[in-house]
Amino acid sequence: MTTALWGTAPGLHTGSGFSARAGAGIVRAMNEPQETPSVLGVAVRDIARLNQVAGKVARHGFGALLARSPLARLLGALPAADAELAGTPAAHRFRRLLESLGPTYIKLGQILSMRSDMLPVAYCQALARLQDNTPRLPFDEIRQAVEEGLGASLETLFASFDESPLATASIAQTHLATTHEGERVVVKVQRPNIEVVMRSDLDLLYLAARILEATIEEMEIYSPSDVVAEFEKALVRELNFRVELNNLVTMREQLDPDRGVVVPRPFRKLSSRTILTMEFFDGVPLRKLERDSPRAQAAVEEVLHAAGNQIWVRGFFHGDPHPGNILIGNDGTICMIDLGLCGRLSASEREDLVTLAVAAIAEDTDTIARMLLKMGTPTRRVNLAEFKAEILRIRGEFLAVGNFDEYDSGAFIAEFVAAASRFRIKLNPAYSVLSKAAATIEGIIRDLYPKAPVVGITRPYLEELIRTRYSPEIMLKEAMGGVTGVGSMMRQLPTQIDQVLHDVETGNLQIRAVTPELDNIAPVLHALGSRLSLGLYAAAMSVCTAMLLPNDPTVYWGVPWLSMWCLITAILTWTVLVWWHVLTRGKARISPLVRFFRR
Repeated sequence: MTTALWGTAPGLHTGSGFSARAGAGIVRAMNEPQETPSVLGVAVRDIARLNQVAGKVARHGFGALLARSPLARLLGALPAADAELAGTPAAHRFRRLLESLGPTYIKLGQILSMRSDMLPVAYCQALARLQDNTPRLPFDEIRQAVEEGLGASLETLFASFDESPLATASIAQTHLATTHEGERVVVKVQRPNIEVVMRSDLDLLYLAARILEATIEEMEIYSPSDVVAEFEKALVRELNFRVELNNLVTMREQLDPDRGVVVPRPFRKLSSRTILTMEFFDGVPLRKLERDSPRAQAAVEEVLHAAGNQIWVRGFFHGDPHPGNILIGNDGTICMIDLGLCGRLSASEREDLVTLAVAAIAEDTDTIARMLLKMGTPTRRVNLAEFKAEILRIRGEFLAVGNFDEYDSGAFIAEFVAAASRFRIKLNPAYSVLSKAAATIEGIIRDLYPKAPVVGITRPYLEELIRTRYSPEIMLKEAMGGVTGVGSMMRQLPTQIDQVLHDVETGNLQIRAVTPELDNIAPVLHALGSRLSLGLYAAAMSVCTAMLLPNDPTVYWGVPWLSMWCLITAILTWTVLVWWHVLTRGKARISPLVRFFRR
């Protein structure tokens, strides 16, 4: 995604930003639920931005997608595709498009790079390279932002403050400074009024998500509105720098002090919601290490130990551990920075992952299928026999490898996501950050130390988790809980049977047949009645307009105004009917769009 907070890298922070509604303040936006504006209101308010976005979409070669959508009726003539981008892959053009649209879409792309359940792997890989090419803020604005955020003058807060930034990005800008105690620190300063910049873009995303859900049948699997809502929550978290400060504190508490992995120490008194101050670590990114060098081998092994401890033992891990976010000092100490995005796994989720891994090793297809269904959400009935056969095929094709170099995680994830889509299984977003982090660490291994003893390093953490999960104490506790539950059920069973028989005798027991098609008749009839009423009203206003038009306007002065009122009412009513029909005229299939998108 983005690159390091300091050093020679140009990027900054991973994760997200924020959009306020109708000028609401940041604090209110973070503490109060936001109402999504109406589709018509958003379209009227942001029509200029909509046309601007549509123009850039068309210039990057995706104009055909707009032409197939209901938005085409709101847009004028679209520009032709840029000739320089004509021969480039679609994934590359999509990344360039998001970069040209600005900070909100860059952050959205960074979130989507972790959603391999929604986009092909090629797109996720392209979006992972998104960079924030944002111009630096003048130092006067930085000074004002720091003083407003911390409530004191810059000279009172710091002994020195470098005017030249270490790095710039769409959300924040970082500077080196020195405290009055003589400690060298990095100050991360949020750009002023960033929520105003992102407001209309986020509203347009809601508009697009609603139209997709209303017109494309298969969108129930992808839930674009949920994705936008998830994106907005991530934006809120990123603009609240206290979240990253707490992540730093939590990570420092769980790191093993005997190992050489650290995170920067935050300074609470010099931090706020818009300012984050942390200690400076003098190091270089891992990507600058020589492949298979002793330093690279030691660094990879330490990263694997840290990842094993974070994921399997603590359940709290760095969400974007790419080589730019991991620094190495001259003494070999590893420092993880940019902890704005962290993942959390509950004890039950970690146990599910271990069960899935053990089942994969033991070739237990039944357990694999059961765990995958538990970790996802089927949106329709799943044929278990076909699902198990698909799991067996994918496992035999991608997991039966002899060594790490033969393993292709990208192809495996692509096949797995495709299978989930075919069986209409909605993947749990809770595992998206984990899959992204695991794929990123795998990339570090391939680039720096392909022969790293991955199994040997991670096995102790898995074995410890398995021993804890299946320890005699835990097994006895679960068994006692099961026996207690069965005993309670058996004691209540006679009373419950007696109640059921009594309800049968008195006629209070009712059986209701579930018929989804019939259950939908009432709303369908209501919608048809509403349309018919509007149609009759529009027709009546049209007839009144024709009848009230005078032959001689100079004679009947009051009649032309009444006729004009009827005409305006008829036009507005017909417009509402047409718009209603556009959004509900029948749902399209997404397969042609996906084929176009993957060209």
